[in-house]
Amino acid sequence: MNILFLNASPRLNGYTAGTMKCIKNALDSEHIVQWININNLNVKPCQGCLQCRPDKSCILPQDDGHRIAKLIRYADALVIGSPTYFGNVTGPFRTLIDRSLTALEEISSSGLEMPRPLHIGQRAAIVTACNSPSPLSELPNQAAGALSAMQTTLDAGGYDIVGSIIVDAAAGLVGIPQNIENLAKQIAVALQASPASL
Repeated sequence: MNILFLNASPRLNGYTAGTMKCIKNALDSEHIVQWININNLNVKPCQGCLQCRPDKSCILPQDDGHRIAKLIRYADALVIGSPTYFGNVTGPFRTLIDRSLTALEEISSSGLEMPRPLHIGQRAAIVTACNSPSPLSELPNQAAGALSAMQTTLDAGGYDIVGSIIVDAAAGLVGIPQNIENLAKQIAVALQASPASL
Protein backbone atom coordinates (compact mmCIF):
# COMPACT_ATOMS: atom_id res chain seq x y z
CA MET A 1 0.00 0.00 0.00
CA ASN A 2 0.97 3.60 -0.63
CA ILE A 3 0.04 5.51 2.54
CA LEU A 4 0.18 9.31 2.51
CA PHE A 5 0.52 11.39 5.69
CA LEU A 6 -0.40 15.08 5.47
CA ASN A 7 0.77 16.90 8.59
CA ALA A 8 -0.62 20.44 8.89
CA SER A 9 1.11 21.29 12.15
CA PRO A 10 3.89 23.89 12.02
CA ARG A 11 5.35 22.14 15.09
CA LEU A 12 7.15 19.15 13.64
CA ASN A 13 7.63 17.68 17.13
CA GLY A 14 4.23 18.70 18.47
CA TYR A 15 1.34 16.48 19.49
CA THR A 16 -0.41 16.38 16.13
CA ALA A 17 2.75 15.32 14.29
CA GLY A 18 3.83 13.09 17.18
CA THR A 19 0.55 11.20 17.16
CA MET A 20 0.68 10.82 13.40
CA LYS A 21 4.22 9.42 13.78
CA CYS A 22 2.83 6.85 16.25
CA ILE A 23 0.47 5.66 13.50
CA LYS A 24 3.29 5.68 10.95
CA ASN A 25 5.67 3.75 13.20
CA ALA A 26 3.06 1.06 13.84
CA LEU A 27 2.64 0.28 10.12
CA ASP A 28 4.22 -2.81 8.63
CA SER A 29 7.48 -2.09 6.79
CA GLU A 30 6.14 -3.45 3.49
CA HIS A 31 4.14 -0.26 2.84
CA ILE A 32 5.34 2.79 0.95
CA VAL A 33 4.88 5.72 3.32
CA GLN A 34 5.10 9.35 2.24
CA TRP A 35 5.15 12.15 4.82
CA ILE A 36 4.34 15.74 3.84
CA ASN A 37 4.70 18.74 6.17
CA ILE A 38 2.09 21.08 4.73
CA ASN A 39 3.56 24.14 6.44
CA ASN A 40 6.71 23.79 4.32
CA LEU A 41 4.84 23.80 1.01
CA ASN A 42 4.44 26.58 -1.51
CA VAL A 43 0.73 26.46 -2.38
CA LYS A 44 -1.11 29.43 -3.83
CA PRO A 45 -4.76 29.78 -2.77
CA CYS A 46 -7.58 28.57 -4.99
CA GLN A 47 -8.96 31.40 -7.13
CA GLY A 48 -12.41 29.88 -7.56
CA CYS A 49 -12.11 29.95 -11.35
CA LEU A 50 -13.66 26.45 -11.70
CA GLN A 51 -11.31 25.60 -14.60
CA CYS A 52 -10.26 22.38 -12.82
CA ARG A 53 -13.74 20.93 -13.28
CA PRO A 54 -14.76 18.28 -14.03
CA ASP A 55 -11.49 16.33 -13.92
CA LYS A 56 -8.57 18.56 -14.78
CA SER A 57 -5.52 19.96 -13.05
CA CYS A 58 -5.48 23.40 -11.49
CA ILE A 59 -4.56 26.07 -14.05
CA LEU A 60 -2.48 28.13 -11.62
CA PRO A 61 1.29 28.14 -12.26
CA GLN A 62 2.91 24.90 -11.09
CA ASP A 63 3.53 24.76 -7.35
CA ASP A 64 3.40 22.21 -4.55
CA GLY A 65 -0.40 22.14 -4.79
CA HIS A 66 -0.17 20.28 -8.10
CA ARG A 67 2.36 17.79 -6.70
CA ILE A 68 0.39 17.01 -3.53
CA ALA A 69 -2.89 16.68 -5.44
CA LYS A 70 -1.26 13.90 -7.48
CA LEU A 71 -0.04 12.20 -4.31
CA ILE A 72 -3.55 12.35 -2.84
CA ARG A 73 -5.12 11.03 -6.01
CA TYR A 74 -2.86 7.98 -6.21
CA ALA A 75 -2.43 7.12 -2.51
CA ASP A 76 -4.12 3.94 -1.27
CA ALA A 77 -4.71 5.37 2.21
CA LEU A 78 -4.54 8.82 3.77
CA VAL A 79 -3.74 10.08 7.28
CA ILE A 80 -4.42 13.78 7.84
CA GLY A 81 -3.67 15.81 10.91
CA SER A 82 -4.02 19.42 11.94
CA PRO A 83 -3.86 21.17 15.29
CA THR A 84 -7.07 22.89 16.27
CA TYR A 85 -7.05 26.59 15.39
CA PHE A 86 -10.22 28.42 16.44
CA GLY A 87 -12.24 25.23 16.16
CA ASN A 88 -10.90 24.47 12.70
CA VAL A 89 -7.85 23.30 10.75
CA THR A 90 -4.79 25.42 9.99
CA GLY A 91 -4.84 27.89 7.10
CA PRO A 92 -2.20 26.00 5.07
CA PHE A 93 -4.24 22.78 5.36
CA ARG A 94 -7.38 24.53 4.14
CA THR A 95 -5.48 26.12 1.25
CA LEU A 96 -4.05 22.75 0.17
CA ILE A 97 -7.42 21.00 0.33
CA ASP A 98 -9.14 23.76 -1.65
CA ARG A 99 -6.52 23.28 -4.36
CA SER A 100 -6.89 19.47 -4.26
CA LEU A 101 -10.58 19.33 -5.16
CA THR A 102 -10.19 17.21 -8.28
CA ALA A 103 -7.92 14.79 -6.42
CA LEU A 104 -10.83 14.03 -4.08
CA GLU A 105 -13.96 14.19 -6.20
CA GLU A 106 -15.15 14.76 -9.73
CA ILE A 107 -17.58 17.64 -10.16
CA SER A 108 -19.47 18.29 -13.36
CA SER A 109 -18.66 21.41 -15.35
CA SER A 110 -22.12 22.75 -14.61
CA GLY A 111 -21.83 22.01 -10.90
CA LEU A 112 -25.48 20.92 -10.96
CA GLU A 113 -24.84 17.20 -10.54
CA MET A 114 -23.78 15.40 -7.38
CA PRO A 115 -19.98 15.16 -7.06
CA ARG A 116 -18.49 11.70 -7.61
CA PRO A 117 -16.04 10.65 -4.87
CA LEU A 118 -12.77 9.23 -6.23
CA HIS A 119 -11.63 7.21 -3.20
CA ILE A 120 -14.60 5.00 -2.33
CA GLY A 121 -13.46 2.14 -0.11
CA GLN A 122 -10.02 3.58 0.59
CA ARG A 123 -9.11 4.08 4.24
CA ALA A 124 -8.21 7.24 6.09
CA ALA A 125 -7.60 8.52 9.61
CA ILE A 126 -7.71 11.91 11.32
CA VAL A 127 -5.58 13.46 14.09
CA THR A 128 -5.92 16.76 15.91
CA ALA A 129 -4.49 18.26 19.07
CA CYS A 130 -5.89 21.09 21.15
CA ASN A 131 -5.27 22.78 24.47
CA SER A 132 -8.84 22.39 25.72
CA PRO A 133 -9.37 19.54 28.18
CA SER A 134 -12.04 16.89 27.67
CA PRO A 135 -15.04 17.27 27.49
CA LEU A 136 -14.58 20.89 26.33
CA SER A 137 -12.43 19.63 23.44
CA GLU A 138 -15.51 17.93 22.04
CA LEU A 139 -17.36 21.21 21.50
CA PRO A 140 -17.87 22.36 17.88
CA ASN A 141 -15.72 25.46 18.44
CA GLN A 142 -12.86 23.32 19.76
CA ALA A 143 -11.26 20.08 18.50
CA ALA A 144 -14.59 18.70 17.31
CA GLY A 145 -14.68 21.53 14.77
CA ALA A 146 -11.27 20.58 13.39
CA LEU A 147 -12.30 16.91 13.22
CA SER A 148 -15.49 17.88 11.42
CA ALA A 149 -13.57 19.92 8.82
CA MET A 150 -11.21 17.03 8.13
CA GLN A 151 -14.07 14.53 8.05
CA THR A 152 -15.87 16.70 5.48
CA THR A 153 -12.74 16.56 3.31
CA LEU A 154 -12.48 12.77 3.58
CA ASP A 155 -16.23 12.27 3.08
CA ALA A 156 -16.01 14.25 -0.16
CA GLY A 157 -13.43 11.76 -1.37
CA GLY A 158 -15.51 8.76 -0.28
CA TYR A 159 -12.93 7.51 2.21
CA ASP A 160 -13.71 4.97 4.92
CA ILE A 161 -12.52 6.73 8.09
CA VAL A 162 -11.07 3.99 10.29
CA GLY A 163 -10.35 6.22 13.27
CA SER A 164 -9.83 9.69 14.63
CA ILE A 165 -7.78 10.95 17.55
CA ILE A 166 -8.12 14.09 19.65
CA VAL A 167 -5.10 14.84 21.82
CA ASP A 168 -6.75 17.17 24.30
CA ALA A 169 -5.19 19.34 27.03
CA ALA A 170 -2.00 19.25 24.95
CA ALA A 171 -0.39 22.27 26.64
CA GLY A 172 -0.21 20.33 29.90
CA LEU A 173 1.23 17.13 28.45
CA VAL A 174 4.78 15.83 28.54
CA GLY A 175 5.02 13.30 25.73
CA ILE A 176 2.34 11.32 23.91
CA PRO A 177 0.01 9.66 26.46
CA GLN A 178 -0.06 5.85 26.43
CA ASN A 179 -3.78 5.73 25.60
CA ILE A 180 -3.12 7.88 22.50
CA GLU A 181 -0.23 5.63 21.45
CA ASN A 182 -2.51 2.60 21.83
CA LEU A 183 -5.23 4.23 19.74
CA ALA A 184 -2.66 5.15 17.08
CA LYS A 185 -1.56 1.51 16.89
CA GLN A 186 -5.19 0.39 16.47
CA ILE A 187 -5.62 2.87 13.62
CA ALA A 188 -2.45 1.58 11.95
CA VAL A 189 -3.83 -1.96 12.09
CA ALA A 190 -7.13 -0.82 10.56
CA LEU A 191 -5.41 1.19 7.81
CA GLN A 192 -3.44 -1.79 6.56
CA ALA A 193 -5.89 -4.61 7.25
CA SER A 194 -7.07 -6.74 4.36
CA PRO A 195 -10.72 -6.06 3.41
CA ALA A 196 -11.78 -9.51 4.60
CA SER A 197 -10.49 -8.85 8.13
CA LEU A 198 -12.49 -5.64 8.65
